Amino acid sequence: MRLVSLRQVQPGMKLGRTVFTEDGKVLLGVGMQLTERLISGLQRSGVDSVYIDDPRTEDIVVEEVIRPQTRQIAVEVIEKTIKQITNSNKLARKISLKEMGLHFQRAFSSILDDLMQNKQMVGHLTTISSHSPSLYHHSVNVAVLATAVGMSIGYNRTQLMNLGVGAMLHDIGKVSLPEELLQKKERWNEEEQEIAKQHTTLGFNLLRKQHDISLMSAHVCLQHHERLNGSGYPQGLVGKQIHEFAQIVGICDIYDSLTSPRPWRKRYMPQDAVEYLLGSGGHLFEHHLVNAFIKHIAIFPLGSSVVLNTGETGVVSRVDPDYSHRPVVRILRDGRGNDVIAPYDLNLKENIRLFIIGFEDDQLFNISGLSESESEPS
Repeated sequence: MRLVSLRQVQPGMKLGRTVFTEDGKVLLGVGMQLTERLISGLQRSGVDSVYIDDPRTEDIVVEEVIRPQTRQIAVEVIEKTIKQITNSNKLARKISLKEMGLHFQRAFSSILDDLMQNKQMVGHLTTISSHSPSLYHHSVNVAVLATAVGMSIGYNRTQLMNLGVGAMLHDIGKVSLPEELLQKKERWNEEEQEIAKQHTTLGFNLLRKQHDISLMSAHVCLQHHERLNGSGYPQGLVGKQIHEFAQIVGICDIYDSLTSPRPWRKRYMPQDAVEYLLGSGGHLFEHHLVNAFIKHIAIFPLGSSVVLNTGETGVVSRVDPDYSHRPVVRILRDGRGNDVIAPYDLNLKENIRLFIIGFEDDQLFNISGLSESESEPS
């Protein structure tokens, strides 16, 4: 299979992976033959790329690090909680979330079990994206990434549970922000951003009242925008004042936000997000945490379409965790843009004169440069 920009998808192509709605339900299943109507429906749903079955890349299997049913359960728990909070806010009632922590612990326990069973995949995540920018999927993505980092550091199961539940709930305070702010499709202005910053405190105040959610998980919500140098919020904490769990979630939050599309911008390339995080070590985050995160990210994900310096285009067919910037590429078109009759693999680790200059469909990505304001998710 290979990842294809939706604008390059043609009727008759078959889906290689399930596409989910923003609330975790199956939108289109694996093997579905796409039609113009279905492609238009994907566009309306905010999907910008899908995995396609292709005989030339049928041996390239991009497995999901967590099972689709695990993701769906987690998303449904987040959605249900958000709806309960929203309804309470609308009715001006005191929020009552019975067994909230228990539901999240069960959902995250399934995520953790999947990750424990897929330790080889967790060792170098090639993709976790649901291709949905919704708060629900973002929360699950951040939880998966944060747990991978926690596993590499050597956290025990209790620590991973506290980290993971905190990661799933890190943005829960956004539900208590003004509805018009949440519905806005343009980038927030300075005044709106200041209002949005309240989500850390709002979330913390909600979570610390839940008897079955640990104070550590609640502090992840409070501190995930704090930065080592004191430039973060809400308290401007510095250095060791910031809990390690919150730093890990902050790193993962930035990465997933940058590599996901937003209504006002395209997604950034993984290498742009990685480069920003590498530069943040010792400045915004502890070096060892950034390095632990980077070890788990494939700069050129398996199945992605890339362009070489020779003009040849192909699909990443294999990724060596120790040389993620020099993967094996299945060449599909030559330097003149002609289809290759017999596609073949090039190991860039063994061909030092060859290197990847970008992804095939640059229109899928924001290539205008990463600004400081854009790098910090609200």
